[in-house]
Amino acid sequence: MKRTILSLLLITATTLTACSSNSDDTQEERTTPVEVAEVTQEDFTIERKIAGRAATDEGTPVTPSIAGELVTLNVAKGDRIEEGETVGVVSPADQGSQVELQEVAVEQAQSQLDDARTQYDQAVEGVDTAEEQVDLAREASGAEAEQTTEQARQQYESAQQIADETKKLADEGTVPESIYEQSQERADQAESQLNQASDQGGMTSSAAAEAEAQVEQAEQAVSQAESAVEQAELGLEQAQIQLDDAREQSENEAVIADETGEVASVEASEGDQVSNQQPFATIISLNPITITASITDEQLSLFNEDEEIDIEIPTIDETVTATIDYVPSVPDDTNLYPVEAAVDNAEENIKPGMMASFLLPENVVEDALIVPADAVVEQSGESYIYLLNADGDEVERVDIEIEESQSDRTAITGDISAGDTVVTNGQLTLDDGAQVEVMKEDD
Repeated sequence: MKRTILSLLLITATTLTACSSNSDDTQEERTTPVEVAEVTQEDFTIERKIAGRAATDEGTPVTPSIAGELVTLNVAKGDRIEEGETVGVVSPADQGSQVELQEVAVEQAQSQLDDARTQYDQAVEGVDTAEEQVDLAREASGAEAEQTTEQARQQYESAQQIADETKKLADEGTVPESIYEQSQERADQAESQLNQASDQGGMTSSAAAEAEAQVEQAEQAVSQAESAVEQAELGLEQAQIQLDDAREQSENEAVIADETGEVASVEASEGDQVSNQQPFATIISLNPITITASITDEQLSLFNEDEEIDIEIPTIDETVTATIDYVPSVPDDTNLYPVEAAVDNAEENIKPGMMASFLLPENVVEDALIVPADAVVEQSGESYIYLLNADGDEVERVDIEIEESQSDRTAITGDISAGDTVVTNGQLTLDDGAQVEVMKEDD
C-alpha cells in the first residue's frame, strides 16, 4: 500500500511538472516511476496446510500400593509436579493383627526347622552307630569264627589220624576191633564239631550283612531328615517374607509421581480413604506434546512415520519441528485418519487445545517461470505483465497465463525468459511502450 501511494504521488508530481513547463499545450511524453524485479526459473512449490490441534495423552494415574487414609496431600488440580516428588502420604488400615499373625507363623516355622535339624542330627548318629555294628560283626565273622573253625579242624584231623592208625593195628590183630571203633567214633565227633564251627562262621557273616542293611536304612533316614530341613528352611523364609510385607504395609507410604507434568485431576482430600485399585489423582505430561490432524485417504501418502515435519502454532506465533509417530491404517468414526506428531515442549508453552497447522511442501510446477505476485495485472479476464527493455526506460506489455499462485509469488507462462525484468509497482498506470524510470530503493 505504501508503495502504491508513493507511486501515485510521484506520478502526480511528474504530471504537474510537465503541465507547468508546457504553457503552449505541447506536452512532452510522460515518464512513470516504477519498481522492478527479475524473472526466475525454478520449481514452483506451495505449502499445503492441514489443520490440527495440540493434545495430550490420557495421563498417568496416581495410585497407592496400599489402601488406607490419605493423611497428606501435597498437590492441587493445575499444579506442576516433577517426577519423583511426593504427591501424598497414605496411612494403611490397621495391620497390627496381621503382623502379629505373621510373627507367630515365623516362630512356628523356626520351631519346625529346629525339630528337623534335631532329627537330622539323630539320623546322622544312627548311621555312625550302624557302621560301628557292621565293624563289630565283621570282626566277629573274621577273627573269632576263623579261630574256632581252625581249632575244630585240628581236633578233627588229630582224631582221624588216631583212628586211621588204630585201624591198621586192628587189621594186624595187634589191638581189638572195638578200640578202632571207639577211635573212629571220636574222629566222627570231631568232624561234627568242625562242621558246627563252620556253620557258626556263616551265621556271623549273616549278622554283618544285617548290620550293613541297617546302615543303608540309617542313611535313608539321614536323606529324609535333610529334605525335611530344606523344607523347613523354605517355610521359614516364606514366613519371614510375609512378615516383612505385613510390616511394610503397616507403615505409611509416600506416593511418588511417575512423571513430570501438570496435575489434571485430584479425586480425594486429606482424611479420605483411598484404594490401591483406584487412582486418586492424574498427571498429564506436556513434554512432548502431541499434534493431531485428521486427514483424508488421499493425503495419507504425504505422511510417513518417523519423518520430521514443520508445524505452525499461530497462538504462540512459532513454527516448530515435529516427528510423525503415528499414521493409522484404518479411519476413525468420521472416516478420516488421525495422524499424530510429537513436538518437543520443554518450555511447555504449547498448551493442549491450541490450534496448529501441518506444513506440507508440495511441488506444483517444475522448472517454472516465477514472478512476484505484484507484477501480474488481471483485467477483463486477461492477465499480463510489463517487461522492461534493455535500456531500462520503456516497457512492453506481455500477455501471460497463470499456472499457480501464492500470496507473494506466481508461476506463469508467456513470451518471457528467466532474467527478464518485470514491473512490480506502478504498472497500473502503464500502457504498452510507456516511458518509465526505475526507482532505486533510496528514492
